[in-house]
Amino acid sequence: MAPKIHNPSLVSNQHRLGGLTVVVTRPRAQGEVTATYLETAGANVIRYPVLDIAPLALAIVEQTCSQHDLQNAHALIFVSANAVQHGLPILKRWGGFPANLTLYAIGKITADTLRNAVNHAATNHKINIITPTSGNDSEALLAMPTLQGVAGQTIILVGGSSATGGRTLLQQTLRERGAVVTLLTCYERKAITVTAAQQALLSTRLQTPSAIAFLALSVETLDALMDNLAKLVGWQEATLLVSHPRVAKAAHDRGWRRCEVVPMQNQALVDALVLLKPTLLQRNNSR
Repeated sequence: MAPKIHNPSLVSNQHRLGGLTVVVTRPRAQGEVTATYLETAGANVIRYPVLDIAPLALAIVEQTCSQHDLQNAHALIFVSANAVQHGLPILKRWGGFPANLTLYAIGKITADTLRNAVNHAATNHKINIITPTSGNDSEALLAMPTLQGVAGQTIILVGGSSATGGRTLLQQTLRERGAVVTLLTCYERKAITVTAAQQALLSTRLQTPSAIAFLALSVETLDALMDNLAKLVGWQEATLLVSHPRVAKAAHDRGWRRCEVVPMQNQALVDALVLLKPTLLQRNNSR
């Protein structure tokens, strides 16, 4: 059952994306919210999660980070909304945020998730949350003035693990600037195989004349998607919607002919697709 989302903007979305099919590849929980926004806007949605998110046991987390590290940290950087969801319970068990600790968040979605969580937590001191005003990636965060002179500071990166690694640019650059970087790895991302029913639905839709677009928020998502598309025909003519030029380049290298960089926040995604709709429909008509 789709989650109930109390958002007035959903009402104004109705019918704006009629005629489009969007394949949502995000993990189930986040993907269901995205699917609701798209369906309310009139899009036909195929739920096609290719990654799974699972929390890590505390004993595994404490192999790389501990309560002692938290108490001596100058800053925490949350790299995703999943990092907030799975990291905050661990931090709470360790006594919460020390005074004068600075919190950073990559991207608006992560910042909003963190801000909402902190506002609902009982704290006896002010928590400062910093996020770039423009840009939703590691580069934008690393360009912030407060992360330039970090030599000697202890910075904890709160994120997840996967077979392809993580935000290595962030970790490497901060260490090059002299920071002591500790990883609080609190969840893992795993590529998964979609169900036979999902595969059959997508296969049918790819053979049916319709404007179809896939979502891919990361290169990791892209690779998991490609594994699931290996036996299907027709995906090369679809449009891939990506979150960053880096993902677009990787997609072109893997055979995608049509890529569009769009914001992935749910309402912003709907608005971007409304603008792209004429182009997507024209591409479909020219097939």
